[in-house]
Amino acid sequence: MTARPTVDFTRLVAAEGIPTTEEALAVELATEVTASGSVITNDSRMSPFWRLQQALVIKPALWLLRNLLVGHVLPNSFAATAKGYYQDLKAWDVGLTRKPATRTRGTVELFKGAALDETLIPAETLISTERINGVTYTVKSVADVVISAGSDSGLVLCEALEPGTAYNLPAGYFNILPKAVPGISHASNPEDWITQPGDDEEDDDELGLRIQNQYSVVGRYHIDAVYRSMLASVAGIRSDHIFFEHDAPRGPGTANAYILMEVGATPQTLIDKLNHHVSTEGNHGHGDDLQCFALPYTDHALVLDIWPRAFISDADKAALQAEADSLVRAAFRETAAWPTVTRVQPFSRFSFSRLGQQLHSLLPDIDGVDFSDDLGETTAPVANIESGQSIPRLTSLTVIIHD
Repeated sequence: MTARPTVDFTRLVAAEGIPTTEEALAVELATEVTASGSVITNDSRMSPFWRLQQALVIKPALWLLRNLLVGHVLPNSFAATAKGYYQDLKAWDVGLTRKPATRTRGTVELFKGAALDETLIPAETLISTERINGVTYTVKSVADVVISAGSDSGLVLCEALEPGTAYNLPAGYFNILPKAVPGISHASNPEDWITQPGDDEEDDDELGLRIQNQYSVVGRYHIDAVYRSMLASVAGIRSDHIFFEHDAPRGPGTANAYILMEVGATPQTLIDKLNHHVSTEGNHGHGDDLQCFALPYTDHALVLDIWPRAFISDADKAALQAEADSLVRAAFRETAAWPTVTRVQPFSRFSFSRLGQQLHSLLPDIDGVDFSDDLGETTAPVANIESGQSIPRLTSLTVIIHD
């Protein structure tokens, strides 16, 4: 699916012969006045009479054209460009509603200081991340949990304090207890910890793509559009983050749907939920066998060498190291920080030269950067990542600040 187009409605209106500037409207006004039989002799630029007529006619006409027609009516007449409530109305036309924001839910592992003790984890215990581009993300336990004696740790169901995809962080990010819990030494969210992914309220671009897809669904044939519409109705899944594999991977009538999350790994609980809805609940076509999977990933260990500007302090160097680490991890979809940074995508080339440009642009204290593959005892020049039906993932990232 393609992104929504950017349309220059002023140019389109002008192409239809409608005047869109003061000069063109002045010519049109003079032509109409002459055609009506009036003769204007005091039409110089300094004429108070003609300047008054222009102000009374041209200024309101320009406002109606630019603000009402071009700025409001025309963009909100199409699902490709409509915004806000007008996009909601376009969605209603095809039986859709905007997906609301949801909070991330998942299990965080809390480790005891003494395994032989029975330990109570009170409801609303807070567990936070380090600061990520200036923002700390926090989840809270939803109920009292007792970790029995003899267990080194226990899993506690937690919910994000706020809705949004930014909380769908990978393993290990939630590791700080802002307020000490008696008997607990530390915390960490494990692999595949999410039971319910968080999501921002569906924006106009995402809803526009679902509206576009819905026009292919009306026949109710179980083609890609129907399955895409079905899967994208679930919180956390964008319609353009669903990738189909045809060619009968399990024999005739079979296909796979691979799911990519905006932030973090695709939870297995979400995949199980989707497969249950499609297969067990019978939401598939006659003879169809569609199965959902998390989009496969490729592992990458990177080293980022940074040469900072001359004469910056040690504190600034430490801050630069942390910011560069956060920015690169955001590019690999670990966090929602640095929203303007290019993200890795399947079926595309990820350019390290472009990532280097963005590091320079967003972190002005950088004088030079160099990326390389971490091969253990040595490094090698890094190449652009060519992604097929997979998504690149960081297994390690080392940021080195040079003097």
